[in-house]
Amino acid sequence: MFMSSSVASAAVAIIHCPHPEESYLILRRAARPQDPWSGHFSFPGGRKEERDLDLLATCIRETEEETGIILSPDLLQRRLVQETAGHYVRQPVIVQPFLFSLPARLPLRLAAEEIQGAVWLAAARFRDPDHHINVEMLPGRFFPTYPVKDYYLWGFTYRLLRAILNMDSNE
Repeated sequence: MFMSSSVASAAVAIIHCPHPEESYLILRRAARPQDPWSGHFSFPGGRKEERDLDLLATCIRETEEETGIILSPDLLQRRLVQETAGHYVRQPVIVQPFLFSLPARLPLRLAAEEIQGAVWLAAARFRDPDHHINVEMLPGRFFPTYPVKDYYLWGFTYRLLRAILNMDSNE
């Protein structure tokens, strides 16, 4: 993770839940032609809007809109270092990640126009290097990935989860 000299314009919620097993919530983005991350796995979050007081407010608002989960500042564990997402799209965005911890998995109410599905990703399995593979995600470009259902967790979300779990990066 590196610190950017620019100002973040988006935020994501890394939602950790220790029960019934340590896991993290990831979302499958809906297929939308104008979305460069269409169909990818991601953490809840999005771009800051004028009505948002700060990026924490953005993170809380976007998480509620996308998942129905209402986060509060008392669930916040820490603010991570800002990172650029979308190195391979026309306009990358600087993202402020926030780590939250829930005492238990909450019921989800997914925004169908934005979110295709959700998975509580088991941390123990993700930590096992035998479950990671290099896949051609862009023409001629192979990336470290983690298979989830019928697709792969890769890129920004993959790097962020590896950092949270203190795994050495392959990138």
